[in-house]
Amino acid sequence: MAKIWEPQSIEVYRSWCEVILDEASDGLSDWETSFIESIGGQLNNNRQLTQRQAEILERIYSEKTS
Repeated sequence: MAKIWEPQSIEVYRSWCEVILDEASDGLSDWETSFIESIGGQLNNNRQLTQRQAEILERIYSEKTS
């Protein structure tokens, strides 16, 4: 059975961005780095992520910080 995606709070997404950039920055592609920095700015302005942005962030977090 496929996992059902669940949105997280802005604080959780912010912490994921920080962890990714702090712990996994050497393993990120240029696109991933740019994406994380961009949505980090969006979150710092208290703007919600789209479902697609959140899914990509979750995938990068899962792959790069395991």
